[in-house]
Amino acid sequence: MKKLLLISCISLSVFGFGQKKYTKIDDSKINQARLEVGKSFIDEYIKKCRNKDYSEFKGFLIDKRIEAELYKKLPKTCEENGKMELLDFNSAYEYDNLKYDDPVDVYIYDFKLENLPELKYASVWVYEDKNVIGSIYFSKDKPIYKKKRKK
Repeated sequence: MKKLLLISCISLSVFGFGQKKYTKIDDSKINQARLEVGKSFIDEYIKKCRNKDYSEFKGFLIDKRIEAELYKKLPKTCEENGKMELLDFNSAYEYDNLKYDDPVDVYIYDFKLENLPELKYASVWVYEDKNVIGSIYFSKDKPIYKKKRKK
């Protein structure tokens, strides 16, 4: 009986209080201003690629930690992706690990890439403080799940 109780308590703590990475934001609670910033940033990204314009993104606050890398990779990423098309808004998530320190939301859009059709999502991280762009990521799965390491 004690073993059963112990196993139940351990299971409850592991499954009930296990660390989650993201929490889905209910559609009615999505911050429309941040949603629009995310969409506008992806639209601008597509426009820059189409026009082979690798200059600074005007009108957006971009996290200094990713800014240099973004501009460095932009030409290669645009070339590899080919024609890009933003389809529809998919979902929004709140990053749990930074919820109280530096809150950031991820906005996921259905996306289409000419040269890489397996990539179906464009995700933009937008910090709640001043709507700063934290990252942009193209993926075949929603980037809200922990990736399993390959052995």
